[in-house]
Amino acid sequence: MIEILIYGIVGDEWDGLDAKTIFALIAGGDGDIVVRINSPGGYVMEGLAIFNAIVGAKAAGRKVTVHIDGLAASMASVIAMAGDEIIMADNALMMIHNPWDVAIGDARELRAAADKLDIIRDQLVRIYSGQTGISADELIAMLDAETWLTSEQALEQNFITSISEASSASACDVKAFGFKHVPDSPLISAMAMARTTPTAPTPKTKDHSMNLYQTRAALVAAIAKFQKDGGTQEEIDKIRNSAIALDAKDALPATGALAGTPGTSPTDTSVTALTAADVQNAVATERARVAGIRNLGTKHGMEAAFIDELINSDTTLAVAREKILDKLAEQGDAANIGHNSPARVTTDQREKFIEGATNWILVKAGVAPMIEQAAAARGETLRIDPGEFRGVRNVDLAREALSNMGVNIASRDPDAIVREAMTARGAVITQTTSDFPVLFENAIHRTLQAAYAITPDTWSRFCGTGTVTDFRDHSRYLRGSFGALDNVNEAGEFKNKPIPDLAKEKIRATTKGNIINLSRQAIVNDDMEVFSGLAVDLGRAAKLTIEIDVYALLNSNPLMNDGIALFHATHGNLAGVGAAPSMASFDAIDAAMGAQKDISGNEYLEITPSVLLVPRGLRGAALTINGSEYDPDAVNKLQKPNIVKGMFSDIVATQRITGTAYYAFADPNVAPAIEVVFLNGVTEPFTDSQDGWRVDGVEWKVRHDYGVGAVNYRSAYKQPGA
Repeated sequence: MIEILIYGIVGDEWDGLDAKTIFALIAGGDGDIVVRINSPGGYVMEGLAIFNAIVGAKAAGRKVTVHIDGLAASMASVIAMAGDEIIMADNALMMIHNPWDVAIGDARELRAAADKLDIIRDQLVRIYSGQTGISADELIAMLDAETWLTSEQALEQNFITSISEASSASACDVKAFGFKHVPDSPLISAMAMARTTPTAPTPKTKDHSMNLYQTRAALVAAIAKFQKDGGTQEEIDKIRNSAIALDAKDALPATGALAGTPGTSPTDTSVTALTAADVQNAVATERARVAGIRNLGTKHGMEAAFIDELINSDTTLAVAREKILDKLAEQGDAANIGHNSPARVTTDQREKFIEGATNWILVKAGVAPMIEQAAAARGETLRIDPGEFRGVRNVDLAREALSNMGVNIASRDPDAIVREAMTARGAVITQTTSDFPVLFENAIHRTLQAAYAITPDTWSRFCGTGTVTDFRDHSRYLRGSFGALDNVNEAGEFKNKPIPDLAKEKIRATTKGNIINLSRQAIVNDDMEVFSGLAVDLGRAAKLTIEIDVYALLNSNPLMNDGIALFHATHGNLAGVGAAPSMASFDAIDAAMGAQKDISGNEYLEITPSVLLVPRGLRGAALTINGSEYDPDAVNKLQKPNIVKGMFSDIVATQRITGTAYYAFADPNVAPAIEVVFLNGVTEPFTDSQDGWRVDGVEWKVRHDYGVGAVNYRSAYKQPGA
């Protein structure tokens, strides 16, 4: 079992409450997980990464039990939702509210910041709703109000699964965190972290990897306690070595929970305040460090002696990664002496790096759930799993990308490393470029397309789609233009039949787009706003742009190739008298569309109405008429059969058409009246890397090549309405 204490600010690296540290704890074992929470919240993205790491462990079959010992507020309450069991002390509190941020800039930038907060809020609502079953609208109202819950209220609303009796408690003053609706008494009762009541707060040591053990005496006591409880000799030796290595100048006088009684000497081995659970925590942390270093070293082919040296020197996983990358670079330089190309990773390793690192960028940006949702909408099952790259900083990804292509960079300056990784090229023979820009290219592209895919639209329900190969005018030929085929004479002569000019309409694609950039400073600072904000917004904007253009065309009633408006009495597709939706008006639409002939007037086209487009205010009336068994307008409530029941397979209601007019369309897959064409069949927006740097970073063009046009007036009908 692994026990994780979230007692402090979520994401605080000094206290070991950052996602990278907690992920290492989870990855370091395969047993059940216990999470204990006493936290006012913290950083949203760090909290989401911790939540996803715990959920990932749960999906692998590990039971997760969450204890809310004192306060689970803000992001800490989100992490609590990851538990199979969520147990709350009877005197504890939970608080949920909207995410906060600080923004500066013009109105456009402030609106974008607000939109980003809405996206983040929706992710949190989805998590809360998954645990509680409460609707999104209700949860949004609770977040808006900054809702504080007692254990009884949390249980009643399914935020937790059970309540436990509180043990020894200390107080946590939450006034300093700026919450708007703190309960009358701001002193929140909470379980003491060390299981006994401390008499004074304990300062941090300089060695944050040992922040549970403040004195050499406490560590020695932990050895005795853990030995009694059956710990292995290897684990006990590790704790003993840590005690010996603890620098006396960093050790603090033992007080309170750590010392047992005031005045106990720091070297007194009789101290017994630390429990076996505390020691197991330290052992779990150490196991995670050792396993992480050993796995990383083995993956890159490091010698066992080098790996053991990293482990035995108490090197952290982050520092070990840097040293392994340095070692790889040195080996690459050595291998390059007298040869034409430096050592590189295999294709499989390269693909694994690109996939894992890209997935981590997506998770870190908080857009992984959106991409998974878009895949589900396509009928695919997708899980964005960063694997071993979870928690890795961008600068470390840059170093690894350089190492993979055999480039050794001696600098420790993050800015210099990132700059080199964005521009580096391999040997002249292969001209291989660094994979580092590819990670962001992939992430931008996937974020953009996912946002586009899940953004709802209405145009696709009544418009056809097509393909063009360039930006010139393209003809759309109408069916039935020839009438019947000619007889072939005895000589077998086949005659040409010209296509009438009026048998074709013109349509062309144009380009729309914007440029987004990711500055080098944002990469160094792990700022993912370009993915979670700009790319998402542009994906949605691309779908919205088509929607706007289609309705602009429809409302403008454009001229067709014959010089007559799309909807006109001459075309036989405009009702002469306006009428509200009714059985009679629907029947008249069916008759008019069925009477349409081909352009030569030779044959009826037998066009059947399939899609009804109405203003939002007429949706209810349209659904009633289309779905009723009997005529809903029959006089004296006579049971007159509804002769137009089910005439329309789809009813589209929108605010984008005004007044009382409504439209009927044939099946857009059979005979579209309006068509949206895409260049070379690419129906989603895509990105192009910008050559050269217009800004101090990297740029991408977001492009969408499409066109909208009316191609067949016979497939549509307009009723002006009452």
